[in-house]
Formats: sequence, structure tokens, C-alpha cells
Amino acid sequence: MDITEVEADTKIRGKYLRALENEEWDLLPGPTFVKSFLRTYADHLGLDGRLLVEEFKVRYERPQVIPITPGTQSGQRERRRYPGPRFWLIAGLVALLILGLVVLGTSGRGSGSKKTSEAAPAHHVALAVARSA
Repeated sequence: MDITEVEADTKIRGKYLRALENEEWDLLPGPTFVKSFLRTYADHLGLDGRLLVEEFKVRYERPQVIPITPGTQSGQRERRRYPGPRFWLIAGLVALLILGLVVLGTSGRGSGSKKTSEAAPAHHVALAVARSA
């Protein structure tokens, strides 16, 4: 049986198949992939894939220990009493945006209101012309 044939049948790259054969676990991508590769390769060879995966777990996998500190339950994060720097950065940017919009809004109205007040109504012009005549 050639490694290229096994590679084509199992869809496992040749370098990973060689690593499985030589038990070079550090050359493989990670424990999840190792277990999947072992199961697939064993099934291809006609062996019990589940048995090989269990043996791998017993020999090479170490159980993960997650420390639980007193006062907090697992899955809950401790809440801060005061806002963090990210909050103040966002609040400052929002304040600058609002200030900029207010400045733009007031500067646009000031120039427009002068133009409308400079124009004299037509009936005042007519009265002025009639009195002077």
C-alpha cells in the first residue's frame, strides 16, 4: 500500500500520515485533528478507530484543569465598578461629534439669516417711491 493511495483515499496529507505512523504528535495540527486522523486512518486500515483514539487520549492527552476562584461562579465575569478607558474614549468621541454638529448647525444659520434680513419687502419700496414723488 502506497502513502499516496492512502492520502487520496483518506484525504489526509502524506506528511500527517507519516507523523501518525511515527507517533510524532508535535508535527500534527492539534489534538482534535490527531483524533480525527487516527480514526480515519485506522478505519481505512480496517482497525478499530475508536479504540486507537481512546488509547491516544489515555497516553498523550492531559485533562485540562480550570481553576475556580472563590466568590465567582464559572461563566460569570466580575463587573467593574467604574467605566474603563474604552468607555471614556467612546464617550469623548461622541461628545466631539455632537459639538462639531452643533458648530456646523449654528454657523450655517447665521449667514443665511443676514441675507434674508437685508432684502427689503416690496411694499416698503413702493411706499418710499410714492412719498418721494
